Amino acid sequence: MDSNYRFLPTEEELVSHLRNKKQVDHIIPEIDICNYEPCDVPGLYAGLFTEPDSPYQDMFFFSPRDYKYIDNNYARTNSATARGFWKTTGKERVIKARGSIVRKRTLIFYEGRVPPCPSNKTNWVMHEYCLIEDEANPTPKLAQQEQRDFVLCCLKKKQDKKDTSIFAQPDEWPLISEVR
Repeated sequence: MDSNYRFLPTEEELVSHLRNKKQVDHIIPEIDICNYEPCDVPGLYAGLFTEPDSPYQDMFFFSPRDYKYIDNNYARTNSATARGFWKTTGKERVIKARGSIVRKRTLIFYEGRVPPCPSNKTNWVMHEYCLIEDEANPTPKLAQQEQRDFVLCCLKKKQDKKDTSIFAQPDEWPLISEVR
């Protein structure tokens, strides 16, 4: 894709991409997120949609689900990498669009091991979209399971927020010459 274009689909368009994942020449790449640290993904992703130094770093990709175990109706997925883990945060959302039902989760990357071991929260955020039901495109049971074995992810790094309040520390106050 030309680097002058920005790939930033709506949630409804993401549902369509998730439903049609197995299309030939699909525009969204496949990356196994548990095989990489989040800081390594921009290098894999570079040149696909944005320039490496572009401020638009929403990176979309499909990732296979790595199940730790499946027990009756519950499946626990692996969210660990070599140097950290992804932790679900906030409330799951259900998105209904174009006859499909998709679950959206937000995950934050932590460096270190899963608690009770020490870990550090990072600025890496991932939104994960998982197809739950596709009424618009009924497929055989095996094909449905194959679709559920992939999630659509949007990875981004939040920028550090600088304290610009009037209560900032005096050494952070701008010089008068900088204000003019």
